[in-house]
Amino acid sequence: MKGIEPPPSQWPKLSDKNLVAANKYDLGFPSLPQLRPTIPEPDFIMPVLHYDWGPEFVAADGSGIASKAPPPIQKVLPMFAPKVNSDGNELGGVPVVLLEAPLGTYLGWNVTAGGARPFHQGQICNYVGGMIPFAKTLEDRKASGDPRPSLQERYGNHAGYVRAVEKAVERVQKSGFLLTEDGQRLIREAQASQVLR
Repeated sequence: MKGIEPPPSQWPKLSDKNLVAANKYDLGFPSLPQLRPTIPEPDFIMPVLHYDWGPEFVAADGSGIASKAPPPIQKVLPMFAPKVNSDGNELGGVPVVLLEAPLGTYLGWNVTAGGARPFHQGQICNYVGGMIPFAKTLEDRKASGDPRPSLQERYGNHAGYVRAVEKAVERVQKSGFLLTEDGQRLIREAQASQVLR
């Protein structure tokens, strides 16, 4: 609208090795005490299947006639995901203040809980995000065996957390991915938060 070019795209790519096979080893996902040690397993992202619906079916828009039912699978497309840092947070993509001043590991998936009807208990729920918070103190972290630095180790105190958010807002605004008014709102929210209080 204003004739200003958008910031350059920053999506993870195979060529820069930030887009890798979707498994714990290739992603570099840390072992966290809140999760089983093998997660995410090699099949945690469901594969995309390319079907042959017949010569009169137009896959691009779902029109035409599907003459093969059930359709044979032509091929299984390999699944990739962004590498993660030592906290388990994804690398690349749009810079986000929440990842620049994190409070935990943010997941694009989750693990199905048990309960009265434990349908698929312990299995991965794709596209249903989750968050594993950092321990508050070094002592809490050591007691649970969490390899990620605690909030106290990262920020020291509440004021240190607010400063980290302010710096993150500045970096993300300079990169062109955050409006000033949104950045100021994030700073106000950090100031009003109970982080390390």
